[in-house]
Amino acid sequence: MDDPIQRHPTRDEQLDILVSVLADIVPNGGRVLDLGCGTGYVDWMLLQRRGDLHLTGLDLKPESLAEAERALAEWSGQVTLLPTDLSDAGAIAVAGNGFDAAFTALVFHDLDDTAKQACIRATAARLKPGGAFLIYDRVRLTAPACFPLQQAIWRRIEREHGRGMRDAVDFDAYQADLAQNNRPATLQNYFEWLPQAGLQAQLLHLHGNVMLMGGVKAA
Repeated sequence: MDDPIQRHPTRDEQLDILVSVLADIVPNGGRVLDLGCGTGYVDWMLLQRRGDLHLTGLDLKPESLAEAERALAEWSGQVTLLPTDLSDAGAIAVAGNGFDAAFTALVFHDLDDTAKQACIRATAARLKPGGAFLIYDRVRLTAPACFPLQQAIWRRIEREHGRGMRDAVDFDAYQADLAQNNRPATLQNYFEWLPQAGLQAQLLHLHGNVMLMGGVKAA
């Protein structure tokens, strides 16, 4: 199955890290929740490595869920796909409870900050004690004086990978380029929001301005 997005030069590496962590920590026959599963690409990657897992995928778009169903047909008895609007945290209850892990990949920047916090709380409530929530998403840049440092990282990524992540001539242009549905949170936000939901938080990987954050529910 081909990655349906392929926009970020470091995406392959970071998705591999995300899947590697999940494959390593979830017990045999464990349950995993995917918030914003899209066409099922990350679920497919995970099931390739851990065909024993049970996956529940939530997504707003019926056409994406239909594609995910086709892509994951090999594991149809272990996959549940549910239409869900993640901006309504109450809707996440449709997934049930008792998950060993949950994750989301490049979805949270589509939600406003209130919805992000509600989604984190709702997900934490669905985890077993000791369960983990992994968030792979963009990070909002907030320090204008440091923006040239970030530009240097973007240029280095372009040199190494042959294509860029993004760029802007200055910090004001970066701010203006963030669309209404492109609302990344800051690292500081996540270090506040995850503990507020009962999760211990740890930054696991950061490349450019795309992070993998982990949170673990108290055992």
